[in-house]
Amino acid sequence: MRQAKSNSDMPINHTTRTEINIGERSAPLIARVNRRAKRLILKVDPVAGEIVVTAPSKRALPEAIRFANERIDWIAGQMSEHLRGRPFAPGMRVPFTGVEHMIICDPDSRRAVRREDAFFPTIRVGGHPEHLNRRVSDWLKREARQRLTERVDIHCDKLGKKRSRISIKDTRTRWGSCSSDGVLSFSWRLILAPFEILDYVAAHECAHLVHMNHSPAFWRLVRTLGVDARAAADWLESEGPRLFTYGVAPTKQQTK
Repeated sequence: MRQAKSNSDMPINHTTRTEINIGERSAPLIARVNRRAKRLILKVDPVAGEIVVTAPSKRALPEAIRFANERIDWIAGQMSEHLRGRPFAPGMRVPFTGVEHMIICDPDSRRAVRREDAFFPTIRVGGHPEHLNRRVSDWLKREARQRLTERVDIHCDKLGKKRSRISIKDTRTRWGSCSSDGVLSFSWRLILAPFEILDYVAAHECAHLVHMNHSPAFWRLVRTLGVDARAAADWLESEGPRLFTYGVAPTKQQTK
């Protein structure tokens, strides 16, 4: 299941890294060559704080860089502040299964991470604060694997299919995928979303074990798994980009 189109499978022959000024700050500009490209292509990754411009040939790279500089206003609009990467930190409020939790750092605790819900939902993190971002990210990945494995097994049982292994990844192009040999891959950030969203993506990929396409038969099968595909897709389109900002340390250019 794609979150956005990706050109990562295209052959890259040459890459130039520089910077581009956006108002009072700068951001990394990556100019690269893709011989399959028929024109200059400009893309912005507000989470990583990077701009990528693609040219069809090495000779066209200077033109590609000028192309990016001529579109500063458009780039600035895409580099939305609310989509900038944010590392997990003490006092930060983050969604966990769609419910807002506050991160609390507890240096005296021997437990790396635990969730509490005594007075209000919290994620309590033990150890030195400098390790907090990594510890919360690792904990969320484990939680994502557990929840997704549970839902995948339930959906596979309904379909009468046996799954292969489950892979939890940190992707920003797909929420989930199903390979030809039945390996199911998911973005760990689904654990931040409400249960019904995670469950939909799990069901969607399980349905691909039967239909490796998005035919009418595929969508009929998805509906039999008791998920609301349209509502989930709408939620992922509107709220999904925000999930990719959590746990991402800003680049040096972003902090300027």
